[in-house]
Amino acid sequence: MNKLKQKMLHLSLEKKLIVAFSAFIIVPLILIGGIVSWVYVENNRGTMIDAAVENNKQIIKNIDTSLQPLLRLSMFPIQDSTVYPIMRKDYGKVTYPLLERGRDFDKVNGLIQSGVMLYSDLIDSVVIYHENSQSIIGRSNKEYMNFAYFKQQFTREPFVQKIRGAHGRFVPVGIHQEKLLSTKATPVVSAGRAIMDPYTKEDLGFILFNISVDKLKTLWSDSAFSENTNFYLIDEADHIVHSIYPEEIGLPAAEVLGSDFQYNADGEVNTQINRDTYMISSSSSMADWKAVTVIPKKDLFSIVYLMVAILMGALILLLVLSILISARIATTIMKPLSVLNSKMKLVSQGQLDVSFDTRQHGEIGVISHTVDQMLQEIRDLIERIYVEEEEKRTLEMNALQSQIRPHFIYNTLNVIKWMAKIQGATGIEEALQAFSSVIKFTVKKEGNYVTIAEEVEFMENYTKILDFRYFNKFDVTYEVEPAVMNHRTLKFLLQPLVENAVFHGFEGIDYKGMLVISIYEEEETLIMKVSDNGRGFPEGGQAKQEQEGPRDTFNSIGLNNIRNRISLHFGPEYGLWIKSGEHGGTVAWIRVPIITEEAG
Repeated sequence: MNKLKQKMLHLSLEKKLIVAFSAFIIVPLILIGGIVSWVYVENNRGTMIDAAVENNKQIIKNIDTSLQPLLRLSMFPIQDSTVYPIMRKDYGKVTYPLLERGRDFDKVNGLIQSGVMLYSDLIDSVVIYHENSQSIIGRSNKEYMNFAYFKQQFTREPFVQKIRGAHGRFVPVGIHQEKLLSTKATPVVSAGRAIMDPYTKEDLGFILFNISVDKLKTLWSDSAFSENTNFYLIDEADHIVHSIYPEEIGLPAAEVLGSDFQYNADGEVNTQINRDTYMISSSSSMADWKAVTVIPKKDLFSIVYLMVAILMGALILLLVLSILISARIATTIMKPLSVLNSKMKLVSQGQLDVSFDTRQHGEIGVISHTVDQMLQEIRDLIERIYVEEEEKRTLEMNALQSQIRPHFIYNTLNVIKWMAKIQGATGIEEALQAFSSVIKFTVKKEGNYVTIAEEVEFMENYTKILDFRYFNKFDVTYEVEPAVMNHRTLKFLLQPLVENAVFHGFEGIDYKGMLVISIYEEEETLIMKVSDNGRGFPEGGQAKQEQEGPRDTFNSIGLNNIRNRISLHFGPEYGLWIKSGEHGGTVAWIRVPIITEEAG
């Protein structure tokens, strides 16, 4: 990204204009084309998916509606007064069992033709199995039955076992081959019910309805949503019942739709987006069959490809036109800019008397007028600089003299200290020594930060001066952890707190003041605490002005100054807090980050 930016910056103005014009034309076209394509695809996709969802729902509704009559007809052997006694009959106990069974067979077949086959056009064949005699007591096709298949395999078929194992419940069965009443194996779906004696729960047999797969096609429309849209009907065992490709019928759905496709178990519509297709499925709550519509994504995006081709053609044409137009505009702009550039080079070489043509129009005229005015101001500024330089030298001399005064005071104090020492005035010597150290700390120490050791030394000298002034009115105790001595902090943080404690806290008390200065680490921060046993003062309060005269300059920093300095240097999470002590007096503490000698 940076390399591209550098290349753009080094392009000539003419090339930059060409790129800019091209971008202003191409980017809006791409955005408009992309938005239009997206809107069309979303609308087309939503319409097709909604139609597929509604079609799936209707197919499932048709299947459930078609199975409802079979649900009622499956109770026919129990509810019919003629068939029910036959189902309970034991032919081994009658005189002529073959004759009796033949008569019953004719009765049941007649009832099947008149009471079942005419009731539903969807039924392809009906079989009623008699458990006691282990024979077919009724069937819709009287002309043909595969006796060998019946004796060897029929009752052991999985779909028959599933019906018999349901113990009287209605059971829809998925796709399988019908071999009993057909000369060739025909793919069918079935529905059946085991016939149970309602009183003894004895297994009397079962009734089986076969529905040809071809007849199922009448339950849905053959209209496709696009040229390559596929519709599948899948049974409860996830085998394909219907497909436009005959070779897929009967195959596991996972082989055709993919093993990652999921169905909704609660019968609701499920829309799944795979890499190349949209797959919509609806489940039947009655038969546990699924209607699945597969819509290829390419059918949704075919119109987009055409729109992209048209858009690309328009982009190329407009790009050529933009290059020609921008080249013309660039030429018009570059000529006066070239003249302006040559004069600016003369200015860069130090020729400040160059004049610019301010009569030109447009932005070039504005730039020429601005540069000409700037050169005039530069010439005037140079003249003022010569005058101000002399004044600056005078001010520097005054500043140097001001800087000498504190050093002169410091040196004078040292002379007086040595004179006091020679004359044996120990108290005066100690006071001058402390005052000299304080002056040295405030004057000679450069920068804003000092070590804790230096700050403590400064406070020792400062409190010693206060002790001389107040004639042993208070005692000072230092509780400083050795580990923090080399840490760094802002200077003059403790002095205002000590000043307020002595000038305000100890003012007017009739007992000796105690001042405790503590410095230690706590939770990765540096704590500096000043505690006294004085009369206390309000939080955030400022010590009163001494009546005897104004305080020294280095004592007037103030509590608000401490807070402002800490906030500016370390942030609002650090600062100064003041509260009353547990046994009287005042406690003020400062919290700042730990700054090591190396970090400072």
